[in-house]
Amino acid sequence: MDEAGIRELEERLKKAMVASDVDALDALLADDLSFVDATGKVWTKADDLNGHRYGMQRIEKLDVEDQSVRVYGGFAVVVTRVAISGTFAGAPFAGSLRYTRTWGEIGGTWRVVAAQCGLAPF
Repeated sequence: MDEAGIRELEERLKKAMVASDVDALDALLADDLSFVDATGKVWTKADDLNGHRYGMQRIEKLDVEDQSVRVYGGFAVVVTRVAISGTFAGAPFAGSLRYTRTWGEIGGTWRVVAAQCGLAPF
């Protein structure tokens, strides 16, 4: 996998998040995913999928403002800054977040194995 391939996977992930496309997210996330959100809560893949499946989280806007990709053989690290808005548990949210995602090759398929996000200053 090269940088262009990882950027393509990131675009697929972005589209799946905005559409709450659980099938696409299922294919892009590792079964043992660990995702640390901006509050420090650790989410599993099942947590993330169910958040989309049952409408707990809805992303209305997800604009990539900056992104760096580094590929290291069988894994890659992506650091992305986004402008995001939507609802969480029915409450609106908007802001700027910085994500760090680690993609890994698992059985010939690239998936997000770990991720963390935090608030980014405007």
